[in-house]
Order: sequence, then C-alpha cells, then structure tokens
Amino acid sequence: MPSRLAATTLLSVLQPWSDVEEPIHRRLAQLVDAEEGREALWVGCGSGRSVLWWSERFRTITEGIDPDVRSIEQAEERARGAGLAKLATFQTADPTNLPHEDQVFDTVIVHMLHLPHSDGEKVIGEAARVCRPMGTVVALVPSWSQSPLQKEAQIIQGLGLSPYVSVEWKSFFRDAGVVELSVEEAATDGGWILQRRFSLIVRGWRAAGWQGVRAVLGREVRTLCRLARRRVLRFSIIKGTRWPHG
Repeated sequence: MPSRLAATTLLSVLQPWSDVEEPIHRRLAQLVDAEEGREALWVGCGSGRSVLWWSERFRTITEGIDPDVRSIEQAEERARGAGLAKLATFQTADPTNLPHEDQVFDTVIVHMLHLPHSDGEKVIGEAARVCRPMGTVVALVPSWSQSPLQKEAQIIQGLGLSPYVSVEWKSFFRDAGVVELSVEEAATDGGWILQRRFSLIVRGWRAAGWQGVRAVLGREVRTLCRLARRRVLRFSIIKGTRWPHG
C-alpha cells in the first residue's frame, strides 16, 4: 500500500462504528439467540468493543481473538476499565490456527474486517472446528454483489480485504460443516464505510498524522468508498448451524 499505513489501522479509521455498531450487534444477538450462559468466541475482535458489548449485555463468558498484539492490549485495558475482566478474555492468535480444542464454544462470530490479509476459507474452517455441534457460526464479511473488474479487485485486496461473492462464502461454510445458511446485509447503502471526506481526513490525522491523511485520500480508499456506495462491495452477515459429524 503506497501509504504504508497498517491495514488494521486504516480499516479501523474507515469504519463509522458510532453509526452502525449498535444495530449490527443487536442483529447478531437475534440471529444467534444470545442469552446468559452461552460461551462465545469473537475471531477478529479488534480492540475489544464487540466482546465487551456482548459480555455486558448477556453476562456470559466471551473470548476475543485477534492477530494484532496492540489491539489485544487495548482490549484487555478496556475490559479492566469496564469491570468485565472476569467475563471478557482476550488473546493474540492466528485466526487460521485457533488455540482451542474442537467443539468448545456455543457461538463463534468472525469479523473479517478486523482480519486483513487473512484467508477467509481457513478462518471459517477454524471457526466451525471450535463450535459445538448445533452451535452457531456467524461471520461479518466483505462480499461482492457482482463480479468486480480485475483492477478494482486488486485495489481492494491491497487494502487487506478479501471479498467473495455470497455463493463462495456459503461454500466455505458448507465445506466446514455449517448448514442452514442465511445471508443479509449488515449495513445498507454503503454505510459500513465512512463516506464524508472531512471526517475521513480528521480521523486519518488522529490515527497517523499526515500519513493517515494521505492514506484516506488515496486511490485505494476512494475506490473502496465508491464501490461501497454503489453496493458493488457489501458488508454481509452470514449465519449457519454447525452440523454434528459422525
């Protein structure tokens, strides 16, 4: 990436979570029938906001996994500050090789925007492996609504995103033993990417000074915003049930 800004930092800058986070979390809770006592795992937890939201509302043990060491440090600090350290735990790990035994969690939620440059198929396979039989696997994923131009696809991949069309994402789930699949948009009208130029500049500056400003004004981000606005590139929720084997 010409800006040399870490993909995790740039994607965080581009997310308007103050607008979309609460509705997305509430929808996820509905999809997985969240309730007290069900153990949950977030794969791609970033700085822990989602894990803490989950733990606080459902008073359930929730673990967050992220490959970024700094993000996990921030998540642990937030958990202590919120008095949730006994419910919310975090560790740094490779999302394609989770440090858990098979069939451990009732619910596994994957957030691919927090896993730049990760292999989506392998991540879904690991999420399914650690989910208990008849448990729920849900993923928040970037997805193409139509086949992109090769140049556009390369630009988006340069940002760390690895979108697939819904049929491909669903095949990853089925191959991993997850069935009864449903797909819906997590945020409509391209609202999962911040579109306001001034806001982008301010957030880019706060994140990384001039380097951040150059990144948010670059061709990659302009392309991402345009594709999200046109809904060629969407942010989707895919949900399924982990089928028992044998």
